[in-house]
Amino acid sequence: MNRPFDIQITRKAAADQIELSGTIDAHAEKPLQNLPALIGQPLVRFDFSGVSRINSMGIAFLLRCFKAIREERQAEIRLTGLSQVNSMLFKMTGIFMLGSPE
Repeated sequence: MNRPFDIQITRKAAADQIELSGTIDAHAEKPLQNLPALIGQPLVRFDFSGVSRINSMGIAFLLRCFKAIREERQAEIRLTGLSQVNSMLFKMTGIFMLGSPE
């Protein structure tokens, strides 16, 4: 059984830390759509270590979210906690063009 999608935001002096968990799919649309408005730092670290699975819709929502963060908030995006599968998926889909792995 897949865990439901969840976002936890921790504000630090130098960066906003975003911890994602569960499955990134159609249920992630609203939370990811609202996320750019919550960004307050010029550096955003996304931690994917709690993510179990990402489907094609999830990739599309992540791309939109990252694009909005970069364009609307002028923030740099760094990605942490990526599994080997997710790293390959992000490389193939262009997510690494918007956020760089740490």
